[in-house]
Amino acid sequence: MAFYQAFEAKDVDAMMATWAEDEELVCIHPGGPRLVGYEAVRAGWEQLFASDTKLSFRLDDVTMVETVGLAMQSAIEQVTVGSDSKPRGAAIVTNVFLRTPSGWRLVIHHSSPAPAIAAMQPAGPLH
Repeated sequence: MAFYQAFEAKDVDAMMATWAEDEELVCIHPGGPRLVGYEAVRAGWEQLFASDTKLSFRLDDVTMVETVGLAMQSAIEQVTVGSDSKPRGAAIVTNVFLRTPSGWRLVIHHSSPAPAIAAMQPAGPLH
């Protein structure tokens, strides 16, 4: 997906090419503020890409819903840092796409830290 290719390359122009040219955009990075509007979303990516840390992504448990003009993707992002091959963390992501004359474009990206697997499992038998 072009979004993750741009993310891994830290290419702001390529990243923004995956977004709709709209002021109703919303982007929320893990632990970050809610960014609304094209310029705020772009500034958020510029700030994130300024870091020297190289991130790579693998999507697991992808769920897609698509209608004529809108699509939603939910997945677990497995995040690796630098040259390490073992995922360092995971995030739960929701991406919402709008069909535009230029093709599918993002209007919402929301990523939150995923809880630890152990925390999601019941501690003992249910009563």
